[in-house]
Amino acid sequence: MNKAFCKEPDDTRPPRCPRCGGEGTRVEPATLAAHVMAGAAAGLGEPAYYCGTDPCQTAYFDLLERVIDVAATHGLPWPKDPAGTLCACHGLTADDVDADIADGVPTRVREVVRRAGLPDAACHTRSADGRSCVARVQRHFIRRRAELGGG
Repeated sequence: MNKAFCKEPDDTRPPRCPRCGGEGTRVEPATLAAHVMAGAAAGLGEPAYYCGTDPCQTAYFDLLERVIDVAATHGLPWPKDPAGTLCACHGLTADDVDADIADGVPTRVREVVRRAGLPDAACHTRSADGRSCVARVQRHFIRRRAELGGG
């Protein structure tokens, strides 16, 4: 086919989840291997992306719209995994955030945010998207505080 009739891909747009349309976050192979059940990652091409949209049942996807469902993973953060942590490196849970709000002082949240900046925070493999949990923890704290009427 003549190149004049082919549309060049638009690399300026962020990759989107084929199910929900949410923006994907690129993950390294080590991150994918740490969270996907054996053999499931072989179905994805590189680069792979994490779908961070809370209710979407897609965990990872690639540019050819192949997906790995949440059910084929482990160690994903809450709410993708209702029993999951907000911070895999330091074990902060949604219940811990609720306790901080009830106490009126975000002691646990502040400690996790502090520790997330230390060199021993293994976000690159422990976090499902390979990034620090700080934004996720802060977003959840603000959302829950508003829901619970704490400010």
